Amino acid sequence: MSQTTLGQSIRRYRKEKNMTQSELAERLGVSVQAVSKWETDKGMPDVNQLLPLSRLLGMSVDLLLGGDRRKELEERFQKALPWGEEFTLLVSLDALKEFPEDATFRYRLACDEKFLGEREASRSLRDLYLNRAAIHFRELHNEYPEDEVYTSMLAETLFAMNQREEAMNLASACKDPQRAFERFFGEGEEKRRLGQEKLLQDMMSLYGRLYASHSREAFDIARTLVHSMLGEDLIYAINHDLDVWEAELCHEEGNIEGFVSAMTKAYEAVEAYDRIPFGTYPYQGPLFDLLNHEVKLHGALQSFLCEPLLSDPALEPLQRRIMEEEITCHKLWRHEFIEFFDFCRRLTEGTNCLNFSISFDKPYHEEVMKDWMNRYPGYAHEALLGSYQAAVTELVGGGIMGGFAAYIGNRIYAYCNCGAKGKYKCLPISEEERAIPTAPEGSKILSIVEIMTDPVFERVGLMDKLLAATLAAAKKKGYTHAEAYPLERMAMSSEAFESLLSCYERAGFVVVRDLSNKQDGRYFIMQKELR
Repeated sequence: MSQTTLGQSIRRYRKEKNMTQSELAERLGVSVQAVSKWETDKGMPDVNQLLPLSRLLGMSVDLLLGGDRRKELEERFQKALPWGEEFTLLVSLDALKEFPEDATFRYRLACDEKFLGEREASRSLRDLYLNRAAIHFRELHNEYPEDEVYTSMLAETLFAMNQREEAMNLASACKDPQRAFERFFGEGEEKRRLGQEKLLQDMMSLYGRLYASHSREAFDIARTLVHSMLGEDLIYAINHDLDVWEAELCHEEGNIEGFVSAMTKAYEAVEAYDRIPFGTYPYQGPLFDLLNHEVKLHGALQSFLCEPLLSDPALEPLQRRIMEEEITCHKLWRHEFIEFFDFCRRLTEGTNCLNFSISFDKPYHEEVMKDWMNRYPGYAHEALLGSYQAAVTELVGGGIMGGFAAYIGNRIYAYCNCGAKGKYKCLPISEEERAIPTAPEGSKILSIVEIMTDPVFERVGLMDKLLAATLAAAKKKGYTHAEAYPLERMAMSSEAFESLLSCYERAGFVVVRDLSNKQDGRYFIMQKELR
């Protein structure tokens, strides 16, 4: 018996649908002559027309092609298997041109792409293969969500792409999660670690929902949860968070003693971590090893210092302790212009101006400041921010402006703008006053233009600590005198100006000239001999 041709199949099934050649041509968007040629085997439909044609005629592409074409492609695939994925992938691509909806060919293509990607040494080719495999497995998973083979293979591919969270979520959704985990996580330590990671994610999700309710009852449940999951010695990140949460509750309840105690414990949890030699972790608990390489003290401490609660006057002893234990002072380096600008931005957050005192280092900045004042009444914060950032980058990054800064890690918490007296051309001192000597002939004078301090440490002596470090360094460099120019008009508030005056007085500065006037308010030249 002779094989049925494609033309004969089209004619047969068209008639079974009671469809004329004109109707079929119209629905396919081709000419009647094209359909006539197909049915007389004088022409062939394009490959991209086979699927819509088969749907119109109500059968599979395989059946339309007489059943033999798919069999032929299957035989080609089996013959290519011994040669590896590079060859079977090409067969699958050819097969999908003719059978684009065939799940078997699509699955084979995705598997070949995955296996090739995992073996590929080139990063770009690896990413290309794995991304294509993930797309194809995801399409199959979305079309056949009940088939866990597709789900598991998608999870395995995502795991290879380092998208572990989604991979674990997919595996967990399977009827047999353990088997799904074993399929792509393997055995041993890696499997245990990833299982713990999924457990930790579930725990933190629950913790987040408890925190959202922000009640004492939710806090008690959360603490019990963390202790039971992590053991007696908690990882500092969770412990610190719990302590701050408890401090918030105590603050709301008016329990000042409990508030101070909880915030102190939060700091100690963060601070203790930095005392552990890298690579050795005494904490016990099944989940600790998942996080112990991720963070260091300074990042968590800086997060802690951003807590609004820390500004409460009741915490002054804790602020002083942090300042004394953690703050170091040294020269502001030119590569730290980003850190300096971040400090200035934090310092002026919530105010209507950006008084960075950077205008003292270059004459033209004074004119720029006047222009900004005219263009932006009230020193509009956002309008000036970009301009100030550019100025900071030029001045600090260019080595024009230096001085001393107080740090925790690489973050700045106070800054002393200082340098040789002749360097500052824009100090608001008249030419006549400037010409009057303030120290014996031959003296080398350090000018201290301004000291700025983060509000967190404003009341606890950081300004004094930074000023002392600045003067000590100046003496080593041969300076004989230090001068300061506290100007009330430049202070953020009258309290800030009083604090600055007191700081200079405690350091031994005395007023050598009173320049107070109606426009600027109180304004002095203060001086200290460096012995």
